[in-house]
Amino acid sequence: MRQEIKIEKKASEVIQPRSVEEAQEAIRTRQDLSGADLRGMALKSISAVSAVLRETDLTKADLSYGLLINPNFYKASLHDAAAHNTIILGGDLVKTSLIQADLSHSAIIGTDASESDFEGANLRSAALVGTNFTNANFIQANLTNARLAGLDVTGADFTDTDLTGTRAYNVNWEKAKIQPPSLPGPLIQLSAWTWSVILGGFLGVFALLIYSRTRKKRKPL
Repeated sequence: MRQEIKIEKKASEVIQPRSVEEAQEAIRTRQDLSGADLRGMALKSISAVSAVLRETDLTKADLSYGLLINPNFYKASLHDAAAHNTIILGGDLVKTSLIQADLSHSAIIGTDASESDFEGANLRSAALVGTNFTNANFIQANLTNARLAGLDVTGADFTDTDLTGTRAYNVNWEKAKIQPPSLPGPLIQLSAWTWSVILGGFLGVFALLIYSRTRKKRKPL
């Protein structure tokens, strides 16, 4: 059982960026933006490691084309936000509200998204891999042509979820609270050891990507 963390701050303690530039810098430098108001901000193409955005209001913000490694979006609001073509690798999406958010062509990999809310969200052509979606809400979400692998959907609600053209591997739909109207077809019929090799190579590519980005930011001695 996940232990509830008290993260409320007094208004005077909240770091509140006054501009898009300040918000981008705060996210990149891991400043604690818990409880900040970033509604409607254009944060497009941002790359950040361990961004702290707990209970942050990102309603209608633009986080598209980003790379977010190990972000903390615990209880954040991304209602109607644009996060398409964005990669979220690891991190915390627990109890995050993504109602009607646009996550099309995005990837959520190795993330804890338990009790998250994707009601009416656009996840068309998204890749959801190795993620915990226990008790998540996918009511009327659009997952057409998505690719799903290694997901925990225990207690999740897929009422009226559109999975047209979706392919899945290692997802036990019987554990869901409400199964989708039609189950997706298999991703690819491969043996377990083959999938292990593919997943290892996939993670290796991401490790190289992270290393290359970090190295570019280092100053020469």
